[in-house]
Amino acid sequence: MEFLVTFTVRESILLSEIASVQNRVGDTVQKILKTGKVKESGLLIDDRKGFFIIESDSAEELWTWLAPFYDVAKIDIQPIVSFESLPKIFEELQKLHY
Repeated sequence: MEFLVTFTVRESILLSEIASVQNRVGDTVQKILKTGKVKESGLLIDDRKGFFIIESDSAEELWTWLAPFYDVAKIDIQPIVSFESLPKIFEELQKLHY
């Protein structure tokens, strides 16, 4: 299953903590990229944000990869459904409703 994972570094980071937070984020990003499950990733330039489009078999697997972020960033995880799968989904919904 694919997920869009975004993270935003918390606003409450103190100036004295910036280097430590940057190291934690950088190390965590590298570990996630090395899983081989990331289809796309990058930074969002409007704030201290980043994203991954990542494949995962379970919530536990995702949590394990993302756990180092939780102390320094807000995480948002959204499952992704492709546009190509919509006709089949709509067909199944029609069967349920009629």
